Amino acid sequence: MTTHHDNLPDEQPEPRSLEREGVPVNPYRVLELDPGATDAEIKKAYFQKVREHPPEKDPQQFKRVRAAYDALRTPEARAATDLFMLHPPPAYEPYKRPPTFTVDYVEADWDAVLLASTDLSQTDMSKDFRKIRL
Repeated sequence: MTTHHDNLPDEQPEPRSLEREGVPVNPYRVLELDPGATDAEIKKAYFQKVREHPPEKDPQQFKRVRAAYDALRTPEARAATDLFMLHPPPAYEPYKRPPTFTVDYVEADWDAVLLASTDLSQTDMSKDFRKIRL
């Protein structure tokens, strides 16, 4: 009994690309831009790349360039791209000792706790007391 797989030539599975559905992982790199580029710089870089890779001569690279431009074209698309794009890890900072906390008694803190846990601060007691005549 011959299976369907016996007739196929030995093929290695293609390595998985970080690109999905033709959308580049880092459109800034495709267009050779900094992430802080303006809209005018993005448009200029796109048209420059289209001249370098016209769709008639290099359709695959043109698709990458077009997908990168579409990911950065509008402010909404650019914000979504920046939000979901893979970012490098933060720069290394040497270990900093955490702040130390004290449990010493401070009278002002105790007063604040008493006032917060009772309604004494919300009750007007000015009418409850009268001046004492001597």
